[in-house]
Amino acid sequence: MNAVTVRLGDDATSVDLDGQCHVIPLGAVSLSSAVFVSDPPRPEELTNAIGAVVDYLDDMLRALPGAVGADEVGIVGQHAEVIAAVEFGGNPPLPFSLGRAAAEDVFRTVATESSVDRARNPGLPAEAVDTIVAACCIVVAFMRHLHLDTVDLRHLDEVDLGRPS
Repeated sequence: MNAVTVRLGDDATSVDLDGQCHVIPLGAVSLSSAVFVSDPPRPEELTNAIGAVVDYLDDMLRALPGAVGADEVGIVGQHAEVIAAVEFGGNPPLPFSLGRAAAEDVFRTVATESSVDRARNPGLPAEAVDTIVAACCIVVAFMRHLHLDTVDLRHLDEVDLGRPS
């Protein structure tokens, strides 16, 4: 079985496949602070955010070519849990299977709302209002670039990445 685990962090995103790890130097916090200056983000800011992730995904695919066509992709960590909560509208059962259409819908919703409007979302914790758009950009970039129909959003502790969390 070809399973990829994506650890979506604040300042970096790591991709694990068959004991190999590739680190993308963008996470939800660092991407948000580097790209978004408008509230809500302008279309070109969203395009630049997704494009930055895709550029690093090309590097990742050179290092981990087996990531293409993975049987299973799990995205773990606090930001993944927040995306699941927004889609679910509250505390979701994890792991949470997120389809491509649902991922795109969550992305469009949070990307077009101001932070004040995002804060009213019943599934969005207050501490994630400023990072949810960037987290969605990362997930959507993965799904688009790797042609994924679904990803599983999980708790970090559901996966053993072979290193401390």
